[in-house]
Amino acid sequence: MKYILSSLFFVLIACSAHALSLQYYGETSIPTGTKFQKTTIGGLSALVYQDSTLWALSDDKGRAGDPRYYEFDLKIDKAAVTLTPKAVHFVIGLPPEGERKALLDPEGIARLPGGDLLISSEGSNDAKPRAMPRVFRVTPEGVWKSDFPIPDKYLPELTGKQTKGIQNNLAFEGLTSFANGKYVFTSTEACLAQDIVSGKEADGDFIRILKFEDKGAGNYKPVSEFVYHIDAFHDNQKGKEIMRGVSEILALSETKILVMERGVRMIGAGWAQTVAIYLADLSKATNTLDVNKLEGAKFTTVDKVKLVDFETDLTKERGDKTIQNFEGLSWGPALPDGRRSLLAIVDNNFSKHELTEFVVFAVEGE
Repeated sequence: MKYILSSLFFVLIACSAHALSLQYYGETSIPTGTKFQKTTIGGLSALVYQDSTLWALSDDKGRAGDPRYYEFDLKIDKAAVTLTPKAVHFVIGLPPEGERKALLDPEGIARLPGGDLLISSEGSNDAKPRAMPRVFRVTPEGVWKSDFPIPDKYLPELTGKQTKGIQNNLAFEGLTSFANGKYVFTSTEACLAQDIVSGKEADGDFIRILKFEDKGAGNYKPVSEFVYHIDAFHDNQKGKEIMRGVSEILALSETKILVMERGVRMIGAGWAQTVAIYLADLSKATNTLDVNKLEGAKFTTVDKVKLVDFETDLTKERGDKTIQNFEGLSWGPALPDGRRSLLAIVDNNFSKHELTEFVVFAVEGE
């Protein structure tokens, strides 16, 4: 089965202060409810591309099946963007958590040399005992191999009152690698529990970007951490923004990453997403790896600049489409004109009211 867009549109989204710019190139979509090899394609929350194959991670927690990821053939030419599913792999072999099966809420994916994949999971604070957030390695076929060590400050208490760690469903949403897997970055969607400042939610959370380094033979260790300040809630003529978090990150270099901020805006009796992509520079930010609680600490946040805002910068090309739940970013293939591509995908939450959209940008600079 194929999903094709018949025409492409162009708009330049440029940043005068930085060399990097994004140009809208085209898009396609996967109809909600699409079946492939006895699975329902949906919940696609993360992407990684290599050698004409696009891996897309489903964050399904049992609604339509077990945690899994798909392989798609991806083709982009001057007239169409085409996605063709060709394989599905289930995540298997994780050690049990005590007396229960491992609980996953998979949100991020990255690929390592040799074909192994990395997956991040948010865990579950609703579980009893709580299921921890994690980053782990699997074979190309999805068989668990090992877990990364996660600093204690990210881990909520197993039981009882929570005083630290990730907030429920707001954990390791972003995952990316660089330098052939030597460095791996993961990011929380919202601030840690110990960093919540009551009454300041609308000012934008301070989230953590955690950096791992391969110390040899795939032995990854956390080596640094940086604080990224999410934009404050922004109301406009459409309605009131009521939340905002980081839904994905993508490494551009060892010190520069793209950050996707995704929020929710109430519009009349309904709602829509707000989505923007930023260029973040970690080079001048404080290493806060040893800082358990940010309040009262002295630190410099990551520098950031907005590259594209889906609400304001793509209206000519995408019309009055409701902005969907964009959660995945990946570098893609070279475009017909030789430029690099950036890929973005929607997690449709397996909802008939949402759509798995797949958007392609052309990249210039950096």
